[in-house]
Amino acid sequence: MKKLTFQIRTWNRAKKLEICIKRIAEEVVKVGAEKDVIIFVIDNHSSDSTPKVLKELKKKFPFIVTYRYPKWCKMGEFLPIPNEILEKTKAEFIWNMGDDDIILKDTFPLVWNLLNSDKAKNFAIIHVANASLSPHSYKTYEGTVLEFANLMGFNQFLGYSPSVILNFLYREEKFKDWGEDYIQEVFFKKYRPLYQTTAFPHVLFFLHFFAYDPAIVIDYPIVEPMNPQTDEDLKRWEKENIGWKYFLFVKVLKTIYEEKILQEKLKPGFFKYLELNLWDRLLSEMIAARIGLYIDNPRPDEGWRYILDIADIIDDPIVAKQIRTNVYLARELCKDYQILKEKLEKISEKENFLKKDLETHLIEIKKGLLEVYQEIIKPIFKPGWGGKGYK
Repeated sequence: MKKLTFQIRTWNRAKKLEICIKRIAEEVVKVGAEKDVIIFVIDNHSSDSTPKVLKELKKKFPFIVTYRYPKWCKMGEFLPIPNEILEKTKAEFIWNMGDDDIILKDTFPLVWNLLNSDKAKNFAIIHVANASLSPHSYKTYEGTVLEFANLMGFNQFLGYSPSVILNFLYREEKFKDWGEDYIQEVFFKKYRPLYQTTAFPHVLFFLHFFAYDPAIVIDYPIVEPMNPQTDEDLKRWEKENIGWKYFLFVKVLKTIYEEKILQEKLKPGFFKYLELNLWDRLLSEMIAARIGLYIDNPRPDEGWRYILDIADIIDDPIVAKQIRTNVYLARELCKDYQILKEKLEKISEKENFLKKDLETHLIEIKKGLLEVYQEIIKPIFKPGWGGKGYK
């Protein structure tokens, strides 16, 4: 069995994929780990030059293994891999890497040395910091998965997939503890399909099995997206309706709390999403969808309920009350706005005196909602963690 497998799922990003793989391979070669590392690329039926790029890369770096899926699958959808390929790529640790992510030069030795230490055997998850988020403390920390999710926010700790290295051997032992019947008959049939409806199925997977297990955080800048969000990224996410899947993530999170998979309520810090609280991000989307700022994939009315679900699973009653108050007020204002808008559209030209009054009222409500929207999208956090709150 190899020490480490980099696992990359790709689709129509040939140029970025080539940069991603070359950097990984160069870092592996620098530490002389070619015999201990696999770069496993799953091509999600790309229609660009991806197959050609992979063919050329494999000639130069024989520790690359590829598998082309026979049809395109949605983001988050499970792609079954043949057993003979899985056997080739089996390793003690799995590092999922995005096809548009890159390891910073000369940072791999820090991770590689830890993976080869006896210490690494004891951790379910090893987190390496997203270099594009700062500040960094340049320290290493030990705790539990849920502890770090509460301190750093679920998205920074687990959500950015290239930051997470899973201890595969630890996972296999954990699965034995849960039992084969549970894994096959309960998890795979009930929970995995549920998790895959959300924006962060892998986060829910980690919380399902490892919430209370040991983790280590290497808070050094190590991996980052190749460039900021692009129009192409936005189109991909709109196609998959990823924005709505954020709401579904909260819905499922509440479900697994109610079913005692998560055995305690979450800290407000769990919902830190980059520079905002997740509940504010979701609330801003609900308001924007109702006053014409979002045209594609408008957020359905049940989104209000899912924001309230956050209040139900937070352990701070003051924060929970504030979330509920904000949702109730925004929801009522949005309802008033929509009712007035519908009335205005039905008024005939003969009733201009009524139309003017309604238009004035409508403008006032929209102005109030815009002010709320602009207030809740203001950054309130530094996007990095830097060891804050660690004891």
